Amino acid sequence: MIRKWNAVWKRAGCLALMVLSMCMLTACGEKMTPEKLMESMSTNMSGITSFANKVKLNFELEDVLYTTSVSMDISLESTSDPKAGHALGKAHIKMRGAELESVLEVYQVMEDGRRATYSSLDGNWSKEISEHTKGSVITIDNSLFSTMSDSVEDFEIADSMIEVNGEECYQMYGEVTGENLKGLIGGQMLNAYGLVKLPDEDAVSELVIPITFNIYKEKLLPARIVVDMSEAMNGLYDKFEKTTNVNSYSIKLDFDKYGTVEEIRVPEEVKAAAG
Repeated sequence: MIRKWNAVWKRAGCLALMVLSMCMLTACGEKMTPEKLMESMSTNMSGITSFANKVKLNFELEDVLYTTSVSMDISLESTSDPKAGHALGKAHIKMRGAELESVLEVYQVMEDGRRATYSSLDGNWSKEISEHTKGSVITIDNSLFSTMSDSVEDFEIADSMIEVNGEECYQMYGEVTGENLKGLIGGQMLNAYGLVKLPDEDAVSELVIPITFNIYKEKLLPARIVVDMSEAMNGLYDKFEKTTNVNSYSIKLDFDKYGTVEEIRVPEEVKAAAG
C-alpha cells in the first residue's frame, strides 16, 4: 500500500513540475501584440543613426486612350545626424505610347535650417528648397511609427513568421491614413516622384490605405513595408469623376542595413549643375 502511494506521489510530483515548467515558459514567452510591436519598433527606430533600404514602385493607370505604367527600383541611404538622404535607381516608364528608361538620383540635405532637395532625371539636375522638414522625399521620419500608434489597435499579427533578408520576421497588417503614409515614406513617392498626376494630392491625406509591416524578430526594427493603394486610388479617381482605372498602385520598401551608412554629402558638381 505504501509503495502504491509513493508511486502516486511520484507521478503527482512529476505532473506538478510539468505544470510549473509550462507556466514559466508561458510567462517568458508572453504573446506579442500589435501595440507592443509598434512601441518596440518606434523606440528602436528613435535610436537609429542611419539605414539603407531598397524601394520598388509599380503603378499602372489605364485611361480611355492610353495606359500609364511606372516601374521603379531605387536604393536609398539615410542618416539622422546630419539629417540627409541619397537615392539612386532606374525608372521604366510607358506613357502615351512611348516607352523609356531613366536614371533617377536624389540628394536631400539640410541647408541653413531648410530642406534642400537636389534631383536628377538622366543627369539633368534641379534644386528645390522647402521650409518644411517633415514628409521627406527619401528619408523616413522615425517618429511616425509612434504617431501611427493611434490606429495600431486595429492591426493584426499573422500567426506564422516569415523570412525577410534571411531573418525571421513578424508580420503585422492593418490600415493607415494617407496623411500618416505621406509622413512615413514621403509625399513624392506616392506619385512616383511626379511621374503620376493625381486628381488631387491633398485628398490623398484622407484615404484609408492597407499596409503591411514585416519586423525583424531579433532587432524589432522594420524589415519590409508593403503598401497596396490600388483600391484606395480607384476610389480617389472615382470621387473626382475621372475615367482612369487604377490596375496597380503598390510600394515596397526593404530595409537591409542599419547603422552602417557614412555621411551623405551633395557633390560639388551636383550643386553646380543644379544652379
